[in-house]
Amino acid sequence: MTLIRPDGSEGGTHELRQGENKIGRNFGPVFETDGYLSPVHAELVVTGTTATVRDLDSLNGVFVKMTEAEEIHPGQILRLGQELLRFDLITAPEPMADGTEVMGSPNPGYWGKVTVIIGKEVDGACFPLLGEEITLGRERGEINFPDDGYVSGLHARIVARDGRIFLEDLGSSNGTFVKVPGERGLINESFVLMGQQLFRLNLTA
Repeated sequence: MTLIRPDGSEGGTHELRQGENKIGRNFGPVFETDGYLSPVHAELVVTGTTATVRDLDSLNGVFVKMTEAEEIHPGQILRLGQELLRFDLITAPEPMADGTEVMGSPNPGYWGKVTVIIGKEVDGACFPLLGEEITLGRERGEINFPDDGYVSGLHARIVARDGRIFLEDLGSSNGTFVKVPGERGLINESFVLMGQQLFRLNLTA
């Protein structure tokens, strides 16, 4: 694993062996100074030139850089630059058990929302999603993060298609990351974000 600094240069490395490799503040000098890493954060299981990353119930999660459009689901957590976001669907309110309808403002067609996560169980701004395609960026698009220099001018896109929701990176400088819900397969030169550190996997037979 090679540490990638914010300016794109390479930092320290952490050797991986075939089989199970624990990752966290307790497992090497490249990790020990990152307070956002749990002591035992994740596990990388290396098999030849592929690997599987498992989140070991860490506080802040494991994120993998997207390489192509991916389907996302309600509750999916994303990371663009320094922005931690949660995607949810908006559904019509169900009547109460006694049949009383729940009152709310007219919905112009919002079908989903993106919520900024400020901290554990603390939400910030919420952006409703309208139409089949919503773009996110620092300067352009329907959802903007003008104060985040790590977000590209036009960074990513959320698309509703055939009853499914997809996330696509739009060639951003720093990439778009999705949180791993349990475990995820990786290949050589995959990028994994844990705590405040970005790593590139170098998997050789």
